[in-house]
Amino acid sequence: MEHFFGFIFVLMTAGILLVGAVIFGFIKMFSKSGEVNVAREAQMIQEIYNGMSRMEERIEALETILLEKDGKERRS
Repeated sequence: MEHFFGFIFVLMTAGILLVGAVIFGFIKMFSKSGEVNVAREAQMIQEIYNGMSRMEERIEALETILLEKDGKERRS
Protein backbone atom coordinates (compact mmCIF):
# COMPACT_ATOMS: atom_id res chain seq x y z
CA MET A 1 0.00 0.00 0.00
CA GLU A 2 2.92 2.33 0.72
CA HIS A 3 4.20 1.81 -2.80
CA PHE A 4 0.84 2.90 -4.18
CA PHE A 5 0.91 6.19 -2.26
CA GLY A 6 4.53 6.73 -3.29
CA PHE A 7 3.58 6.14 -6.91
CA ILE A 8 0.67 8.60 -6.67
CA PHE A 9 2.98 11.17 -5.06
CA VAL A 10 5.54 10.77 -7.86
CA LEU A 11 2.82 11.15 -10.51
CA MET A 12 1.44 14.26 -8.85
CA THR A 13 4.90 15.77 -8.51
CA ALA A 14 5.70 15.02 -12.15
CA GLY A 15 2.41 16.56 -13.22
CA ILE A 16 3.02 19.72 -11.23
CA LEU A 17 6.53 20.03 -12.65
CA LEU A 18 5.24 19.49 -16.18
CA VAL A 19 2.56 22.15 -15.81
CA GLY A 20 5.12 24.53 -14.32
CA ALA A 21 7.54 23.89 -17.18
CA VAL A 22 4.83 24.53 -19.77
CA ILE A 23 3.76 27.77 -18.08
CA PHE A 24 7.40 28.86 -17.79
CA GLY A 25 7.93 28.03 -21.47
CA PHE A 26 4.94 30.09 -22.55
CA ILE A 27 6.00 33.04 -20.43
CA LYS A 28 9.53 32.82 -21.80
CA MET A 29 8.27 32.44 -25.37
CA PHE A 30 6.02 35.49 -25.21
CA SER A 31 8.49 37.66 -23.33
CA LYS A 32 11.22 37.30 -25.97
CA SER A 33 11.25 39.85 -28.73
CA GLY A 34 11.82 39.09 -32.36
CA GLU A 35 10.08 36.75 -34.72
CA VAL A 36 13.23 34.69 -35.24
CA ASN A 37 13.02 33.41 -31.66
CA VAL A 38 9.33 32.64 -32.00
CA ALA A 39 9.90 30.79 -35.27
CA ARG A 40 12.77 28.80 -33.75
CA GLU A 41 10.70 27.89 -30.71
CA ALA A 42 7.74 26.93 -32.89
CA GLN A 43 10.05 24.66 -34.87
CA MET A 44 11.35 23.09 -31.64
CA ILE A 45 7.80 22.48 -30.42
CA GLN A 46 6.92 20.90 -33.76
CA GLU A 47 9.98 18.62 -33.53
CA ILE A 48 9.01 17.60 -30.00
CA TYR A 49 5.48 16.84 -31.19
CA ASN A 50 6.79 14.75 -34.09
CA GLY A 51 9.16 12.92 -31.77
CA MET A 52 6.30 12.14 -29.40
CA SER A 53 4.22 10.82 -32.29
CA ARG A 54 7.06 8.51 -33.34
CA MET A 55 7.49 7.39 -29.73
CA GLU A 56 3.79 6.59 -29.50
CA GLU A 57 4.03 4.45 -32.66
CA ARG A 58 7.03 2.60 -31.21
CA ILE A 59 5.22 1.96 -27.93
CA GLU A 60 2.20 0.62 -29.80
CA ALA A 61 4.49 -1.69 -31.81
CA LEU A 62 6.14 -2.93 -28.61
CA GLU A 63 2.75 -3.52 -27.00
CA THR A 64 1.69 -5.55 -30.05
CA ILE A 65 4.88 -7.63 -29.89
CA LEU A 66 4.44 -8.27 -26.18
CA LEU A 67 0.78 -9.23 -26.56
CA GLU A 68 1.61 -11.61 -29.42
CA LYS A 69 4.42 -13.15 -27.37
CA ASP A 70 2.14 -13.52 -24.35
CA GLY A 71 -0.54 -15.15 -26.51
CA LYS A 72 1.95 -17.67 -27.95
CA GLU A 73 3.22 -18.57 -24.47
CA ARG A 74 -0.30 -19.22 -23.19
CA ARG A 75 -1.06 -21.53 -26.14
CA SER A 76 2.09 -23.57 -25.50
